Amino acid sequence: MSARSPTKIACDGCKIRKGCRNSRIKCTYLRAQQPRGPQRLRSTTQYLIDQVQRGAAAQPSQGPTHSWRPQRVGHPVIGNQRGAYSKPRRKYVHSLFSPWLSSLSFICQIPTNIVAYPLYIYYVRMYPVWPIVDAKNVMSILQQDGDVDIETYALATAVAAATVSQLRLDQTFCYGKPITADILAAESMRARRLSKHGCAVNLNNVRTSFFLHIYHESKHAGGSESLLFLREAISLAQMMYLHRETAYIGLPQREQQIRRRVLWLLFITERGVCILHKLPAVIKTNISTPELHLEGEPQVLPAFLKLLNLFRLFEQSRMFDFIEDDKLGMCPLPDEARNLDQRTLKFLHDGLQDGSTLMSHISDVQKADLCVTRHWMRMILWKVSTKDQSFSSYGPDSPSFPIMVAKELLDIVSNLPQAAITAHGLGMELKLYGIANSLADAVMDMTTLPRVSLWNDESSPCNILARLHSFLSAFRGGGNKELVDVLHKKMAEAQYRADRAMPSTIHAPMESGHLVETTASEYQLGDDEPLLPRPDHTITIPDYWGEDLYPPR
Repeated sequence: MSARSPTKIACDGCKIRKGCRNSRIKCTYLRAQQPRGPQRLRSTTQYLIDQVQRGAAAQPSQGPTHSWRPQRVGHPVIGNQRGAYSKPRRKYVHSLFSPWLSSLSFICQIPTNIVAYPLYIYYVRMYPVWPIVDAKNVMSILQQDGDVDIETYALATAVAAATVSQLRLDQTFCYGKPITADILAAESMRARRLSKHGCAVNLNNVRTSFFLHIYHESKHAGGSESLLFLREAISLAQMMYLHRETAYIGLPQREQQIRRRVLWLLFITERGVCILHKLPAVIKTNISTPELHLEGEPQVLPAFLKLLNLFRLFEQSRMFDFIEDDKLGMCPLPDEARNLDQRTLKFLHDGLQDGSTLMSHISDVQKADLCVTRHWMRMILWKVSTKDQSFSSYGPDSPSFPIMVAKELLDIVSNLPQAAITAHGLGMELKLYGIANSLADAVMDMTTLPRVSLWNDESSPCNILARLHSFLSAFRGGGNKELVDVLHKKMAEAQYRADRAMPSTIHAPMESGHLVETTASEYQLGDDEPLLPRPDHTITIPDYWGEDLYPPR
């Protein structure tokens, strides 16, 4: 008799049924849950990890230095326009793989061709102001095969952030996402944080801290982040002993010159910040200044050294000791210091007159910096000297001195392109405001007004104030609103007091339109000045050899 065939009975999940055991059927109800997803790395992920590991084991290749210029394929697009970008280099990995590779290799979140654009703007426009980074060499390092040089990448993004923020350039786009100065600065700080040598004492970290200071200073002058980055750059430079002449012995000539430039640029920057924000100066040095010419840069160093001489002479007069005190002038100046101030003022008054040849061979950006800084210092010296209450008729203590300084300033800057003035950002605004504010204070002090007969329409203090107000208002974005508003109130009070003291025919009318009016010629750039980008078009920037950055389409 044949065996009885098993019947199918539903499993109740409580116990293994006898029929299943007799039929040797494995129970599937009690099977343990297995992990979901692939049981091994995908082939593409494994390939990327292998590539990173092989690159870390090998020495970075030192490719030949080649001429740098941003490529046409993938160049940034200004405003709301969009364009195709070249694919990122291998060192830029999509964030999809970030969890796997974050511990193995640094990932550049911004492609090299995006960083190249503001670096080239720096190379053309701002290098005469901050002559411490060879943009072409930086780009050649970033474009080499192999792992990215994180310190160089951090420096490049910091320079880009400072340039975009200082010039207020329009944002570029990368795959539909805007690349702003904030993003560039954040990427630079991220690179420093993830770098093994982020806190190393070297020249790259000094320069990176300096440009991050420029970025924060252009956003909020005198802010804590700005001052901390400046102090960090100074501290790193002092740890490298850049303030000592013995630290330069045995170094190659080019390395010496770059280090001297870095130290003296920090000196100039710190002194300017200390005057503006009444802070103590830290850098004390007597090293030699950089050589006048370095590999074909005849137009950069003369103006830089001229500006340096202004601050060094200001330093020798011990003016920073007086400015540091918030209650400036409470005590009379000693005779020795006062005599030294007179010599300093004479140099500041005549300093650029012996350099007419120099002024004709430097860029408009440098002319604006030299001119405004010189007259700003002269106004500071006048404010200090007036505290002594020993006036002279036509010297720096003369009541008409602020009017003369402001008029000379306007005669020079009126012939410069507006872009040359706005290129210096908020620091230039603060200097112009300081000059205008001192002039307004002098006008409101009726005891310091010169004879009415000495004034005409052009030299009227109220007319000069209106022109200074116009310069401040012409900065991109309307300038610093608080400074403009404060100056406008002082102008109104000065105009009211002047109207009461003098006949109305003496004054030039101060119509509301005049306060913000600027002629079209003020916005035109010189032949040697590249255009600032505007949101309605893509700019073309000439290089030093007169060629276009991008060929015509």
